[in-house]
Amino acid sequence: MRILVLNWRCTKNPLAGGAEIYFQEVFSRLVSRGHQVTLLSERFPGAQTEEMIEGIKVMRAGGRLTFNFTAGRLVGHLAESLNADVVIDDLNKIPFYSPWHTKRPVLAILMHLFRGSIFHEALPPLAAYVWLAETMIPLAYKQCRFAVLSESSRSDTARVGIAPDRIAVIPPGTDFDRFSPGASTPREPVVLHVGRLKRYKATGHLLQAARLLKDRGRRFMTVIVGDGDDRPRLEALAAKLGLGGDVRFTGFIPEAEKVNWYRRAAVLSENSIKEGWGLIVMEANACGTPVVVADSPGLRDSSKDGVNGLVYKYGDVAALAERLERLLSDEVLRNRLGEQAIAWAKQWTWDGAAEAMERSIEQTINEGQ
Repeated sequence: MRILVLNWRCTKNPLAGGAEIYFQEVFSRLVSRGHQVTLLSERFPGAQTEEMIEGIKVMRAGGRLTFNFTAGRLVGHLAESLNADVVIDDLNKIPFYSPWHTKRPVLAILMHLFRGSIFHEALPPLAAYVWLAETMIPLAYKQCRFAVLSESSRSDTARVGIAPDRIAVIPPGTDFDRFSPGASTPREPVVLHVGRLKRYKATGHLLQAARLLKDRGRRFMTVIVGDGDDRPRLEALAAKLGLGGDVRFTGFIPEAEKVNWYRRAAVLSENSIKEGWGLIVMEANACGTPVVVADSPGLRDSSKDGVNGLVYKYGDVAALAERLERLLSDEVLRNRLGEQAIAWAKQWTWDGAAEAMERSIEQTINEGQ
């Protein structure tokens, strides 16, 4: 199959996140199965116009704020020139509406819909724009098949008007060669957070919970790995809360260093109001690290209370602090959940995701014919 993919970013983009990891892991495996994959994504400083990444031809055009318009303008001609059997439209915040620009069959991949949660992230005019763009999805994609990461995303997608029987749930996997327990790495009293620092991810709730635990005399370090436009606000909040040297912001770090933090930490905390799945949760679990997560769409799909960690009601800082304290203080519980977390994570593999994606693509092409 000749596959053309539209995604805002490639894995080399400094702003790449879970959507880009998902694409690369799944579609590089499709390349190894003999399929031809071309990715159209945005340009970024220092990027080549074209290059090969793990067998995928990457073409770059447009910029961070204009790529959706650029992709719409180019996709029709590019699909024809490649004689693409299918166009994969990776919906992320602002859709490309590719069914309006090409006659080729289109399969939409959806990490998650923001819906009302976007108003926790962006200023009202921009948030309203994203909300409206998502509302228009059924106008362009009603006849398309969808691949989503979780049952939560499937429900959201159905609510905006896509038929449930056209939505396949394809959760991501984990690289178990990279993410594994460190037999020689001792656990430390560290509460870890990993990911882009965005307001909707509610990392500030973790800082507020850390203050509550400090007031109770609990001694530990909060380590926040990653960067993003919410970092200045979070650093100011940490200072305001008087957390001082008990909080460390690492910024972006090499992958090996991130794995080391997973292996050292007592617990990973993820507090977002909404996710597509929870790649970070699975990475931590594969390293034997239990999690404390908000009962939010996506996170509730990748976590089960008492199995791979503990769950609390989103926004309930006191409950978050209580769950963290239980794992910091109870070594038996922490070890049991950590061992269970490894088995939990191994339910989902990238090979399985690639096989499921291949089936969805074949269905899309057959319907188009």
